[in-house]
Amino acid sequence: MTDALQAHRRREFLQRVGGIALGWASGVLPPASAAAETLPNPVGYATISWPRREFEPALQTISRLGFKGVQMLGWVRDAYSGTKAAELKQRLDTLKLEPAALSASRVRLNPAQLEDQTAEFKAYADFQRQLGGLYLQVTDGGNPHGAYRPDAIKALGEQMNKLGRIASDGGLAMGYHPHFGTLGETREGLGRVLDATDPVYVKLIADVAHLTLGGSDPAEVIRTYHDRLIFTHFKDVRKDVAMLARQNRDRVRHSRYHFCEMGEGVVDFPAIQRAFKEVGFKGWVIVELDGYEAPPGGPDESARINRDAMRRLGFNV
Repeated sequence: MTDALQAHRRREFLQRVGGIALGWASGVLPPASAAAETLPNPVGYATISWPRREFEPALQTISRLGFKGVQMLGWVRDAYSGTKAAELKQRLDTLKLEPAALSASRVRLNPAQLEDQTAEFKAYADFQRQLGGLYLQVTDGGNPHGAYRPDAIKALGEQMNKLGRIASDGGLAMGYHPHFGTLGETREGLGRVLDATDPVYVKLIADVAHLTLGGSDPAEVIRTYHDRLIFTHFKDVRKDVAMLARQNRDRVRHSRYHFCEMGEGVVDFPAIQRAFKEVGFKGWVIVELDGYEAPPGGPDESARINRDAMRRLGFNV
């Protein structure tokens, strides 16, 4: 089967599933002809959408499409260590891309088995500071079904506070990213983590697709924690995956693809847009599309689709 035929059948299936009553918010974007109010948020794109070997072309595409910044994965720290950090900074400056966020990928925060992550996290902080970046991202390593005792959550919070202080001392901010498949998958788990941490040192990164897939309302999370929100991740949740997850999230844990381009899934972006306006959120929005089936044009085509969707929502890209 050709790639084009596979893509056609994928989109045909998503459209067919979309006709089923999901009882779920429809991810309809505003009409292309609608004159949306321009939103003030700077918009970036995450390189996670591309294979590691295409890192440099990815930066070029992100810049060419008009995005203002970039989020990079943790492996970049190792690949551009030492004097190479200055070379990467120069490359980003040339492309007019701000190194908005760096994922602290090797930092493990499992509430069942906490280990000292200070040295690992500090290395990420030092690298991000060399680039002139803003934020560091961490996730928890817990289990959404884990029955963690209060003392375990308290210890997790203390560990995260410690890392957040390291970021703050270096002029950065650390954000917690609730992720599908972790303790923060559910609204209850997200609340437990944030309640156990200091708002001064542990901020929030709201990934609207992961929140939706986990059964949370992203707009509610944004309103509730707007004072801790440092940036958001935008992508969509596939309609077929959303339908199965609503019945039982365990049925989609091992699915190869969870997400898709904005406007092709179930995420209620207009509601999120309204929440931004209500709370006055003007921080970064990073389009971060992972766990997806690339269209025939590959990640570049996905980036263009997402860029156009962001424009329809009123973002200045």
